[in-house]
Amino acid sequence: MKRLSARTAGTIIGGAGIVLAAFHLRSAVGLQTYPLLVVFEAILPLVLALIVAGVGLLIGVERADTTQFADRVLGWTVVGTLALSASVGWLFLDTVVRGQATSSAVRAVLNAATLGALVGLVVGIYDARGQCQRYRAEQLRRINGTLRIVTQEVVNATDRDELETVVCERLTDSVLYDSAWIGRYAPDDGIVRPTAWAGHDDEYIESLEVTVDPDDPIGQGPGGEAIRTGEIQPVQNVFAEPSLEPWWELLAEKGVESMAVVPLVGEERVHGFLSIYANRSNVFGADEREALSELGESIGHAIESMVARDQLARRERELVRQNQRLDEFASVVSHDLRNPLNVADGNLELVRMDVDDDRLDRVSDALDRMDELIDDLLTLARYGRTVDEVEPVALRSVAQSAWATTDTEGARLQFDGDPGTVEADESRLAQVFENLFRNAIEHGTGSDQPGPTPEESGPPTGAPDDVGEFARGGDGSPAVTITVGPTDEGFYVEDDGTGISADARESVFETGYSTDPTGTGFGLNIVRSIAEAHGWRVAVTEGSAGGARFEFTTTGVTTNAPGG
Repeated sequence: MKRLSARTAGTIIGGAGIVLAAFHLRSAVGLQTYPLLVVFEAILPLVLALIVAGVGLLIGVERADTTQFADRVLGWTVVGTLALSASVGWLFLDTVVRGQATSSAVRAVLNAATLGALVGLVVGIYDARGQCQRYRAEQLRRINGTLRIVTQEVVNATDRDELETVVCERLTDSVLYDSAWIGRYAPDDGIVRPTAWAGHDDEYIESLEVTVDPDDPIGQGPGGEAIRTGEIQPVQNVFAEPSLEPWWELLAEKGVESMAVVPLVGEERVHGFLSIYANRSNVFGADEREALSELGESIGHAIESMVARDQLARRERELVRQNQRLDEFASVVSHDLRNPLNVADGNLELVRMDVDDDRLDRVSDALDRMDELIDDLLTLARYGRTVDEVEPVALRSVAQSAWATTDTEGARLQFDGDPGTVEADESRLAQVFENLFRNAIEHGTGSDQPGPTPEESGPPTGAPDDVGEFARGGDGSPAVTITVGPTDEGFYVEDDGTGISADARESVFETGYSTDPTGTGFGLNIVRSIAEAHGWRVAVTEGSAGGARFEFTTTGVTTNAPGG
């Protein structure tokens, strides 16, 4: 059975109060010659009747907090009126039986009715408030249960379309709400477009048009306000909200009496809103609004997570395509360039057998330079990508291996204690050391300053544990000494050569940068590419002996150095 509306119940109570007040006012006029009597039998009941009329009007316009159970207030008011009226009704009957004037008896009955109406109204309000509290507690339990289910769906959803559809369906599956729809908002066009709904027909959804322009009539409603403010917009009576006038006809057709528009708020912006409809007024209380606001934030953050995941997936696919292109490039370089280069080099040797010309030496140097460029380009193509598999690698061992495969004539390698271990791809790390060693040897000319005195890696005997040949100057010292050692955050490679000027330290890692006319300019760029592929940072500073010092900041580095 449908409940009596607050408007109807309030109108009945208010009307009864006005009728009683009119009677008491008339009694006051008739009793004006009896001042004391007029106060107790007319003025006081008149005040009580006006109170009843005023409360009834508040209930009728839904300004009281008991409007949801206004029919119970009306019921108690009727009971109180009849009970007290009946209690003094015998006076009226006695007067009629005696054949006396009935004006005093009628006045007594109506006075009792007025008092009974007020007492019944007070009891009804108290009862209705209790009902409201119990109803709200039960409703909040249902709301929390519904939102818990919806939130779980939000957590489990993997696709935005799926998420929005499931949210609408779960909300309308409950007894709390009749329909719901979600609209997406794109800041670049300023329009909210419906993307998911439940409880609505397609025709209604197609008729919806919401903007966020406050000067546009269709942007002044709760939807546009929710997007602009990022706050929930509850409407307890849709037909009392002027901004909803453009949609009154549609809402009336669907029997909607109240609604709430919940913004889907993320960290960066509002992604749209969730619009929930109910066929009852005054549905969205404070606790419910708070719970729905939290739901909107959960959906907003879930959307941002999905967008970020999709962007990451697209980026990964792009990286895969780039790696494929690099592999193709490496294949072209190794086959299509080396083959004609080998042909040119072979023919050059044949010509040299018959011709002795200095210009052939320049041709040979050019071919050698091209071969070096191909090697460096292949290294960039093969190693300048993300490292997927790493393992603990001993820095000392990798450095010694790289030294053995590098032309180190005129140089010495030494270690500053134990450099420790690092999580890395061993072959790529070897490329780092090889390029740093070559760079130090090609650009280092020695230094008059005394070098550091850490532990050397081995004696210059040419034995397997040796670290290279030593070209010594007139005083018996090597032309350049290279040191590998640990730092608090990683490791370093340092030489005692001429160093790198402060204004050039930002440029040395750029592709093609070289101060040597015969250099390719790829060596240090390869070093940085491999470091970044491991997730490391590399910086160049001045060494302790004035040369260049390359410091690597890594993760997962363990050292055996004191304090390391």
